[in-house]
Amino acid sequence: MTDKLTLDEIRMLAEQERIMDSGEQPFVLDTHRNRWSVSAEVMEELGLVSGQGVSHAIITAIVEAHLASIQARIALDAATTGASHAD
Repeated sequence: MTDKLTLDEIRMLAEQERIMDSGEQPFVLDTHRNRWSVSAEVMEELGLVSGQGVSHAIITAIVEAHLASIQARIALDAATTGASHAD
């Protein structure tokens, strides 16, 4: 990322760090020991344990699982919104 973060973005990231520190938000560690916040659903789906180290291949699987979840929510929202406009 080359863009400078805004103060609000820095605060949001700091809050996310605190939530991971407290154990409320599951995360994994990449090979550089960077934390990646991961939804509980994806953790369970992929058989991950919060705080575990993971490979690049697993990070890719996490990103793909999150994208699939987002796409499903968008499709559901579109279907729901389309159904409500059909009346």
